Amino acid sequence: MPQLTYDPAATRTLVEDAALQALEPSLLAAREEMFADIALRTSASIPADKQPLDSAFIDLPQRLLDGEEGLLDRMEDAAHKFSSQVDRMVMLGIGGSYMGLRALFEALCDRYHNELPRHLRRDAPRLSVEGDNLDSDAQQSLLRLLAQCENPQELEERWGIVVISKSGGTLETASAFRVYRNALERYYGPGAKEITELVIPITGETGKLRDVANAKGYPVTFPIPDGVGGRFSVFTAVGLFPAAVLGMDIRALLQGAADMTNSFRNGTYGSDPVLDYVATCHLLERDHGMDIRVLSTWGKGLEATGLWYDQLLAESLGKHERGATPLTVVNTRDLHSRGQQHQEGKRDRVITNLIVDSHSTNALV
Repeated sequence: MPQLTYDPAATRTLVEDAALQALEPSLLAAREEMFADIALRTSASIPADKQPLDSAFIDLPQRLLDGEEGLLDRMEDAAHKFSSQVDRMVMLGIGGSYMGLRALFEALCDRYHNELPRHLRRDAPRLSVEGDNLDSDAQQSLLRLLAQCENPQELEERWGIVVISKSGGTLETASAFRVYRNALERYYGPGAKEITELVIPITGETGKLRDVANAKGYPVTFPIPDGVGGRFSVFTAVGLFPAAVLGMDIRALLQGAADMTNSFRNGTYGSDPVLDYVATCHLLERDHGMDIRVLSTWGKGLEATGLWYDQLLAESLGKHERGATPLTVVNTRDLHSRGQQHQEGKRDRVITNLIVDSHSTNALV
């Protein structure tokens, strides 16, 4: 399976070999510490300076592929059933509870997925995302769309909810869930099996959403494991279950992630895309004040990937009045807006071009 590569050649007029070599011991030590945190997570005593230790995401893809708790089988079975019962999945979540899935959806599904007839959507439902804001106009717009459904016996007029929140107390998602749950219960009617079967909560083992799931008797729920921060949760049920509903091969996604983790773990400094990217960005910020990191995506389908990266970078590094500022652009669209500043403005940014080697269709021009 092809893996991510990184070519920093254009930065070498500013990044000196001596600086790269001096940084090597620190980066290798950081990598060793990161993988040591996997074992530390299960130890009886976690040092105070390591808490909270959100390291469970690192080896999660391989653990799931190895059959941990039978979760993959459960997700695939439940996703197949859910997909066959609805023609629209209303996904409710915010931040890490939806950004990873949004990245997968925009990158791997047809650009006009929701407008296509079902047989051209890989027999998958449409996707509507809410619960990520307090915008009443947006909420009402989706509710009006759902209100056009008149016959719950017809597949094309059936819809269900996937609600994602680790705590269950996140304001935006919790308020949206109440609204859409009430709409679903009104549509299918009191006592209908759909009012429990077509709501899939993905949440922590404790919390408000877990309490609601237990009280309502929802037959299918999936956990968000401890030790996985929201921004890293795409390879939990948070991302995998809705991805499977949309017809994605979640085992292939996990295999790619596991392979990339192994490559990073065993890679050589100077030819490891993760180590080399970190080294380049760090030195450009430290030595040249380039503290804006522009992810320049070449294709509309990668914009959500860039926005997810923005969250990963901002939430991970934006601490103690430090941290680079992420910025996603889509080219060639943004060459006609931000491009002027990037090319001739203040020299305070590192631009990384995210390019796909091969596309799913032939070029028109």
